[in-house]
Amino acid sequence: MRNLFALLTLIAVLAAPAAVQAKGCPANPRNASLALWAGGTIPTGKTVTGAHPCGRQLTCTGGVPGNFASRQCHWE
Repeated sequence: MRNLFALLTLIAVLAAPAAVQAKGCPANPRNASLALWAGGTIPTGKTVTGAHPCGRQLTCTGGVPGNFASRQCHWE
């Protein structure tokens, strides 16, 4: 039981910096992408990656011109 507690404590300590860093990140990566790339600036089919001001990596692929909702984004 002591080993299990030590393992869980170690996992919590190692995961803490990532949780603190992600705390200020927007939930929606597509909306978060506007902090890096304005609407219409990612060409159709082109994939770009950048660091959001909250510290997380964000990757987006340009969609249909004039349709921001077609931009595909996800957190790394």
